[in-house]
Amino acid sequence: MAYRISAGSPHLPRLLSGAEREAALDRLSVEFTALSRSKRAFLQAALILRRQGVLLVRQAVPPQPLRAINAEVNQLLEQLDTGQTKQLESKAILNLPNKRRIKGYENFVDVEQAVINHRVRRPDGRSGSDAGMVDIFHPERLSDAMARAVTACLHERLISRLLLAVSLMPMRVKCRNLYLNRGVKDTRGYHCDGRSRKFKSFVFLTDVRDLGDGPYCYVPATHRDRLSWKRNRQFNEAQGLNRHEYSQLQGLDALPLLAYAGDMVISSQRGAHRGHPQHPSARRAVLVNMYQR
Repeated sequence: MAYRISAGSPHLPRLLSGAEREAALDRLSVEFTALSRSKRAFLQAALILRRQGVLLVRQAVPPQPLRAINAEVNQLLEQLDTGQTKQLESKAILNLPNKRRIKGYENFVDVEQAVINHRVRRPDGRSGSDAGMVDIFHPERLSDAMARAVTACLHERLISRLLLAVSLMPMRVKCRNLYLNRGVKDTRGYHCDGRSRKFKSFVFLTDVRDLGDGPYCYVPATHRDRLSWKRNRQFNEAQGLNRHEYSQLQGLDALPLLAYAGDMVISSQRGAHRGHPQHPSARRAVLVNMYQR
């Protein structure tokens, strides 16, 4: 089937706000206590995630592990900002703007140490670099205390069971990350992470309460919308774009996933999603798990 597209004309989804946004969040939400204790709530959460591609788990993490991670994060950022990185170099590979020691996602994933990757603008000037973001691969390897706190936050056994119920196939943890965003504006547009079965869980370490905080935005049900995928793929081929970009989302709604510290979002990475650009003074910290076959 052919799809009519206008050359060079991206179409963004409508970003839900106000009462519409709150109602949509409520429909996609489950309390962690219910998810972990009630078979009915567990199956309902699996059904939401299967149909919509995204789920908000409220109050997934108690305050203590959040405080432990944020304390170590604040110390780490202070060392980076002041250039006092000798202590960090003893427990992590530092990929800093003026010294790039490692390149390529698979290399980040396969390395046996934590990697502190300070993202920089693309050399070719393309947008979507997340410049300024500090992306820590394998944060659980920074210290024993961090490992305990990360384990307490991610609930990997429960989430793996949930993803098995959703996808009917076992999912393993591929990589853990810690995203630290401070006034990051050059975020990538709507895209997917390929068409294979991948899920991410996002544990919010800080409150994300408005667009200026840079919330994770998701277009529900696009993970199983083949028509939308084909339309975007045709547009991307015509414009010489990466085939995983989602720039033809006319008529669809995107949901900014506003949350409090301790909430968790789980999403299928086949669906259209992005991080919203931040206000220059905004701060956001998120602990992320990648699950795949």
